[in-house]
Amino acid sequence: MPSAALRPVLRLLPRSMGARAFLAAFLGFFLLGAAWSVALPYDGSPDEFRHVVRAYGVVDGQIAARVNAQITVPRSLVPSGAGDSDDQACTRWKLDVSAACIGSPAPGDESRRIVTTSGAANYNPLYYAVIGWPLKLAPDFGGVIAARLLTCLLTSALLGGAVAVATRLTRGRGPLVLGGVLLAVTPVAVNLTGAVNPAGPEIAAAVAVWTSLIAILLARDDSKWTLALFGVAAGALAVLRELGIGWLLAAVVVVAFGAQRDRLLELLRRPAVRLWAGAVAIAAAFGAGWILLSTQGGLPATGQSTTAIPHGLALVVKELTHRVPFYTSGLVGLTSYGDVAMPFPLTLAWFVAVGALLILAARRAGKRVLLQLAAIVGGGYLFLVGADLQAAATNWWFSQGRYALPLLVGAPILAGYAAADRALVSVPRQAQLMRWAAWILIPAQGVALWITMIRFEHAFTSRHPNLFFLFTETSSVNPFSGAWTPPGAAVPAVLLGLAGIVALLTFTMRATSRGPISDVDSVTIRERYIRIS
Repeated sequence: MPSAALRPVLRLLPRSMGARAFLAAFLGFFLLGAAWSVALPYDGSPDEFRHVVRAYGVVDGQIAARVNAQITVPRSLVPSGAGDSDDQACTRWKLDVSAACIGSPAPGDESRRIVTTSGAANYNPLYYAVIGWPLKLAPDFGGVIAARLLTCLLTSALLGGAVAVATRLTRGRGPLVLGGVLLAVTPVAVNLTGAVNPAGPEIAAAVAVWTSLIAILLARDDSKWTLALFGVAAGALAVLRELGIGWLLAAVVVVAFGAQRDRLLELLRRPAVRLWAGAVAIAAAFGAGWILLSTQGGLPATGQSTTAIPHGLALVVKELTHRVPFYTSGLVGLTSYGDVAMPFPLTLAWFVAVGALLILAARRAGKRVLLQLAAIVGGGYLFLVGADLQAAATNWWFSQGRYALPLLVGAPILAGYAAADRALVSVPRQAQLMRWAAWILIPAQGVALWITMIRFEHAFTSRHPNLFFLFTETSSVNPFSGAWTPPGAAVPAVLLGLAGIVALLTFTMRATSRGPISDVDSVTIRERYIRIS
């Protein structure tokens, strides 16, 4: 039975709130991811061709362990206009070309096979073993969409778990805990949830890891479901991509830095914690073992290639004045290959919301929180700049902002928790701010989808669309017709996207209107909770 001091907290939300929050968030994110899944052409999301070939090869028993290994696949998965290199892919980095140039993977005789390469052939095979079987059963565009939807299921479950934990943490604190999690799931992240690419599950796993770690170490959440979410998400993060183990260790170190010593010792004594820690260690060992096994032939060419990279001081100037802004925009508003931008005002609005939260927590939540946020943001940008400079030495650019999202998502999540936990903003004001932000930022997810659809259906009339490109740089803004259209003339994609936006908006409005609680009550409840913990 909960103590008398905690009963007022528990009454704020129904006992089933966690389950309801999970289902609502899962539904909203799945619908949005499904919209992306059916909206984009083959190879319309980052490096999708490479990951499709890798997925088919793993399920077919061709478990390569080196970059650019040769893989035999059905001819249908290598249509005209698609390929492993940028020269073979007719739309990659070519905004003025519509997706009509790509042949759709069509059902074909399995005996018609072709040997191709995959820049993802050295990636850990576990993700591909899970989502690759539709490609083996149906090596056509239907199989590609099914593989995308399986990826969407994985990411939506992880994000739903994170939202459920954050919703529970709002008790006695305020909805900014939840707001930080929702801000971490940018349109770029949602774009990847509907793609054949382990980057989407990696970002979702990172969101779940940061949220559950903060709940366990800082909020003293002893729920077995929160611990299970951390175990599953941490294990997934450790095996999905090569940097996953590093992102996991960074999250553990940063969050543990803000925890009390008695809490850390208490957790170490618990059998359930040791059990999940052992499971995560096994996953990390497997991930590390695969990295050692795979032959490292350098970074695969997934970045933005160029033949005019400066050197010396000019390279530093170029990095600071062009590349860093490119990374930053790529965290939120650059979809597809990082070359399709949603309107700048919406990207700016997202950064204003995140920036306000970070500044509030950094200035008023204490030096420890300031150091944690500085480590997250500084570490993310140091990684991006360092990887870019290393690639520039071989005459190409590598980094995109999304590569550091598994680390950077921790900043708004931690800042939201700190601001709410320390009552830096009154609870009613938190709810009001979240509702205002939700009406702007959640529909922005649909705008990003719409503009990306326009790019592939009609193409842009120039390679560098300006701020008002919807009216000056496209032949049409109609998503239901074009030189190329998604299955069902884009109707399923639009309806799924609208349904996802409505689901997330409805959930956010309800989550911010529950439990009339005064500022004094919220502080009192939190003080009681800390004392009995």
